[in-house]
This record gives sequence, structure tokens and C-alpha cells, in this order.
Amino acid sequence: MKNFRFMLISLLALFVVFSAAGQAPAQKLSAEDVIARHLEAIGTAEARNNVKNQVAAGIVQFTVLREKTGGEGKIVLASEDNKLLYGMTFNMPTYPAETIIYDGKKSKIAFAVNNARSQFGDYVERYREILTEGLLGGTLSTGWSLRDLPSRKAKVKLDGTKKINDREAYVLEYQPRKGSDVKITIYIDAENFQHLRTEYRRVISAIMGLTPNSSSQQREERHTMIEEFSNYKKVNDVNLPHSYRVYIMTDSSRGIREHEYRAEFAEFYFNQELDPASFNTSSK
Repeated sequence: MKNFRFMLISLLALFVVFSAAGQAPAQKLSAEDVIARHLEAIGTAEARNNVKNQVAAGIVQFTVLREKTGGEGKIVLASEDNKLLYGMTFNMPTYPAETIIYDGKKSKIAFAVNNARSQFGDYVERYREILTEGLLGGTLSTGWSLRDLPSRKAKVKLDGTKKINDREAYVLEYQPRKGSDVKITIYIDAENFQHLRTEYRRVISAIMGLTPNSSSQQREERHTMIEEFSNYKKVNDVNLPHSYRVYIMTDSSRGIREHEYRAEFAEFYFNQELDPASFNTSSK
């Protein structure tokens, strides 16, 4: 019995040793390493360079979360170099369309209805670096910031890892060269190095009132926008997300407003002759 027990203990010890030997140690990567592997996850350098422009089209569901209202529509992201057309249409009289354009230098965020922008449009208008830095739309845009980081001269710092939904992700803190009032965080899957999420967060301190009593009634504002990307599939030799979610939240003294967009892309086009007017930011 003693020998049998000794054999079990020995076998268990060997199993632990071999199991540990078969596990790859956690890799200590730099921000540059993570970005390089992320680019490889999109496609080879040749495949990426072969994409001069791309168009992603699909359907989108818009929801005002606290009111549980909204509608379904169509979405298109067309890009060429650093230019971007981000358009959505809805069968809703109160929100017929969303149009965001960046021509590589100037941007245009159109009014949604009655000379007023949507919460989405207002966020991008307020924090235009989301457009100018090539962040909006992630890899769905040819102008994706991490594809040409040296020319942007942005600072990117690796800040460990974090669980995003059910995936372990590297956390990249992104700071534009000219700075930003928004805290920008990019999450890259720690296993396959695909882009999972970009978060944009701004906290505005409470203002001082005219009296101590009025000051106590003031509170800080929180502006948040989150883009999530999933369901990656290879199209034209590059891996692109087919599922896309945008969440926008404003928390102020006027209350909390939350809007959500959930898109599914079914059509992708590459290297088409895009109408230059698609990226025209001139007011009509």
C-alpha cells in the first residue's frame, strides 16, 4: 500500500512538472510589440498596403437605453487613407441620419434634425481628436491610428492587462501629440491581438456657484463613449470586425443620457473608385 501511495504521489508530481513545462510563460511585451502584433493580426504588411480604400456596409440598431426607444437603419463606413465617411440612416423622423466626415484635415459633423446634433455627433464634435487621430471606427477605417503611429507622433503606453468581457486584453493608453481632454484607452486581445475596444472618457469638474449653497448643488460631469469590435473574419486578406457597438453616456446635473448603436457588417468593398465628394466637408 505504501509503495502504491508513493507511486501515485510520484506520478502526480511528474504530471505537475510536465504540465508546467508545457505552459508558455506570460510574455512581457512593450507597447511597440503589442502594436506590431496587432498589425500582423490585421494582415501581412503586403495585404494591408494593398488596401487603398475600403467600404463596410451593414445594418444598425439604435437604442435610447433608458427610454427603450429607437429604430433600425443602415450604416456605412467608407475610408481612403486618412479620410473617413461615417454615415447612418434611420426610418425615424426624430433621427433620420447621422453623417460624420473627415477629409484628412477638416471635419464635418452634420446636424441630425432641427439644427441639432445627436448625442453621438455632439460627442465627436466636442472631442474632434477622435476623428483627427484616426480612432473612430478602429480597423474598419484605413486611417486607423495604430496603422501609422509614427506619423501621428502620439504617445502610447502599455498599462498592463484587463479583462474585457471574457477576453484578456492589453491596455494601451493613447495620448495625441497635441494632448487631449479625453482619456483614450485602446484594448488589444492578449491572445490574437485583435482590437477589442476603444474607450473615451472625460470628467469635467463641478463649477463653483455664486453661493456656498448653490456650489453644493453642483456636481461633476462625465462624458463617455465606447467602441467595441468583435466577430472578426478575413476579407480580401485582411481581418476585419463584422460586429460593432458604440455606447455613449452623458452624466450631468440634467440627468443621465445613454445611447447605443449595434451594427452588423455584411458587405465589404476594397479599392473602388470612390467619389471625392464623399469626403467633402464644405457646408452645403
